[in-house]
Amino acid sequence: MRSAMRALHIFLVLALLNAIFLKSEARPLPELIGEVHSSGPSPPGEGHKFTNSETLGRIKDSGPSPGEGHKFTNSETLGRIKDSGPSPGEGHKFTNSETLGRIKDSGLSPGEGHKFTNSETLGRIKDSGPSPGEGHKFTNSETLGQIKDSGPSPGEGHKFTNSETLGGIKDSGPSPGEGHGHITATNQ
Repeated sequence: MRSAMRALHIFLVLALLNAIFLKSEARPLPELIGEVHSSGPSPPGEGHKFTNSETLGRIKDSGPSPGEGHKFTNSETLGRIKDSGPSPGEGHKFTNSETLGRIKDSGLSPGEGHKFTNSETLGRIKDSGPSPGEGHKFTNSETLGQIKDSGPSPGEGHKFTNSETLGGIKDSGPSPGEGHGHITATNQ
């Protein structure tokens, strides 16, 4: 019984210290000691008076904006955007050649389509433009499932150079009207 009472007393002392600590942290120290300057209801029309300049999160001298908006002294503000305003009609200028996927000096196409300087661009397709009726040529036999030298079909369908392409189907063309045949007993 004695140990239970001792534990209860220790708990109450800790709870009292905790309450004092929270009160002193939430309010200025003079208010905790009892030095309240003007307690009681405020005179009509005056509102609350504060004597501490750090009241309300250090907001002081607030009022309506004089129409200037916010001023920033750091050039890093807002994602490195400074001196923004209406566009003079020119659009955005880019100073980095790495901007927008390495595309620079873009504009209207002179009818040739876009030229690519990297053979790895867009699935290894380069020198693209309007098709002369031949379809797109590929420089890598690994491109697009190992289909190469594609163009308009002469009516035979697509030829595949790898027997492993598309589940073992090769030399496909127009169906002779027999339906689908399977190479093995398992569906591929």
